[in-house]
Amino acid sequence: MTMTKTTGRLAVLIGLGALLAATPAAKAAVPPIGMVCSAGGPAFDLVADEGDIATPDGNSVFMWGFTTAGGEFQTPGPVLCANEGDTVTIHLHNGLDSHAAAPAMVPENVSMVFPGQEGVTASGGSAGVFTREAAPGGDVTYSFTAGRPGTYHYESGTDPSKQLEMGLYGALVVRPSGHPDQAYGDASTRFAAGREFLIMLNELDPDLHHAVETGATYDFTTLHNRYFNVNGREFPDTVQDNGVSWLPNQPYGSLIRVQPYCDPSNPSDPLNPPGCTSTSPANRLPALIRMIDVGELNHPFHPHGNHLRQIAQDGRPFAGDASSEHFGETIGAGQSQDYLLTWADQDFWDATTRQFPDGAAAIDYHNLTFKDGNTFFSGSAYLGRKGTLPTGTVAQNVCGEWYFPWHSHALNEFANFDEGFGGMATLLRVDPRGGCYAFPGSTAILGGVLKSGAVGDLAVDDGTYYQVNPKTTTRPTATTAAQTSITVASASGFPAAGTYYVRIDNEVVQVTGGQGTTTWTVQRGQLGTAAAAHAAGAVITALADDWYAGFSGLPAGAQNLKVSFRGRNCASTTGTACAALTTNLPQQTIRVCNWTIAGAAGCSTATSSGWVTLPPPPAQPRGVGSTEDPPATWMLPGSANAYIGTGSYKGQVRMLVHTQRWTAPNPAPFSTWGNVMQLVYDAP
Repeated sequence: MTMTKTTGRLAVLIGLGALLAATPAAKAAVPPIGMVCSAGGPAFDLVADEGDIATPDGNSVFMWGFTTAGGEFQTPGPVLCANEGDTVTIHLHNGLDSHAAAPAMVPENVSMVFPGQEGVTASGGSAGVFTREAAPGGDVTYSFTAGRPGTYHYESGTDPSKQLEMGLYGALVVRPSGHPDQAYGDASTRFAAGREFLIMLNELDPDLHHAVETGATYDFTTLHNRYFNVNGREFPDTVQDNGVSWLPNQPYGSLIRVQPYCDPSNPSDPLNPPGCTSTSPANRLPALIRMIDVGELNHPFHPHGNHLRQIAQDGRPFAGDASSEHFGETIGAGQSQDYLLTWADQDFWDATTRQFPDGAAAIDYHNLTFKDGNTFFSGSAYLGRKGTLPTGTVAQNVCGEWYFPWHSHALNEFANFDEGFGGMATLLRVDPRGGCYAFPGSTAILGGVLKSGAVGDLAVDDGTYYQVNPKTTTRPTATTAAQTSITVASASGFPAAGTYYVRIDNEVVQVTGGQGTTTWTVQRGQLGTAAAAHAAGAVITALADDWYAGFSGLPAGAQNLKVSFRGRNCASTTGTACAALTTNLPQQTIRVCNWTIAGAAGCSTATSSGWVTLPPPPAQPRGVGSTEDPPATWMLPGSANAYIGTGSYKGQVRMLVHTQRWTAPNPAPFSTWGNVMQLVYDAP
């Protein structure tokens, strides 16, 4: 080769602390985590091109890569996905001819080979050592039948020791025909939707790359790899989302994200945690980890947090009884390995129901050191809980999730330019079962009065309740049976708009005018009661109550919000026991504040325009009496962004509980008791 060495091209791009704290939006149209298949298969149009990548230590490195025609430069190349039996066609254009950004770069022939595929044909170009090659500016077309499901890769077949190092490689995935949710034809290889991950390992020597850029000599006997990457990135960039804007040429993250195992259909399953019941979301299926070593070195890759079950190697599945568990495996150069990951919460530690044993060291900010004031630790050792962190510490933790490192066990590879920790590493993120969850931090009564309890009573499904009685007022003067206009001592806590019902002694009247004032227009003798005279001082009781629970700290970008509520309505508004209420049940409706309708003002009263009724299932309103049913759960409609406040209300969600007893015969006052309210969401 004719190359010269260059220096001084490394440019500072971004500091580690800023990278961890940055929150620019990811590119559209790709999921934030997991393997991303290139569009357009099984026919693909690729270009061999040049560009630069960023490294977490502030450097940049000149690269080559296979890029989708018309798209941005990227490395590694796009993930090519096909189905078993497909005819796969790849048209390759060699764009490594001339570039203004690297005018001294020497153009070279380029080709593609597909290890593990049979019957590959090539047309165009010229004959090379392994296959037909495209000259600079030229083209070659390759074709083959995807005969076997599995995890494979493609790479340049021209001067591989150099061109693979430069970045000319990518993943090739063949799915079993008719079974996109399986790794292979055997049903035992089925995996959870959205939990398919790619870990592609490689290494690079920046001196070689700079020499290629300037077209000079390089002695391969002096090869010294300084960067060891996963999916074209080095840690901690590896844990950033797919397609983040600040890594435009490195589109693939490698964060592995799962939830604890739960099989609600089999309560006796020993892997089920105590909270996994017949009504819990199912999480039986494992994640699929597709691992490929496209470099020239073997890499001893070590996952923390749980064993992986190996089910295949080089696209060849093991017999069912030949799969095995691994807690670290050396993957050879050019190899692929497929693993299933089931994360089971074997210890069941819980801050309320199963605390750490007495005498066990508490894991908190008192006995931990937070390097650079930045941490993935939540402040609590319990899954799904957040605790206290030192003032000024930046927390990457969203909702008490756990993180485990996955990394090369060759510690020189667990570094960026010989500085640890970085390089060939990523993280396993374990979210709380069912997703991230939150409990109310505040309450506000919009129509009614607090009978008993506090907001903390809504955080645990137990025997304590947040209790709200309907609002009451009095008549300053006596009332005749014929009056249709009455005065009240105070209208505070009663609806300021809309018609509603109240009770005076044994009579129910409907308020049709004057809402929000102390002079009401009413219709007498409603809902099976008779109009009657009432003495001065008679008590007027609303037949409805309204209150909301406020949640805080939800992250921007949270999705798939669900709310669960469990409570009861009791026949008596006094005493500590819940008096039986089994007929003419109060009707209860749960609503959410949509901040985009009218901001905070849209949710300031019970009848404000910003409250949105949650759609079925279950249908609303629901008849709720004194018998407590299991928690009811609703999915919030549309985009979650509408329900998460911004500005001075950043991260806030409000859920309104409206309960009314406006049906005949003769409805009497009642008390609403809230047992537990919980939000569950997918964190960004």
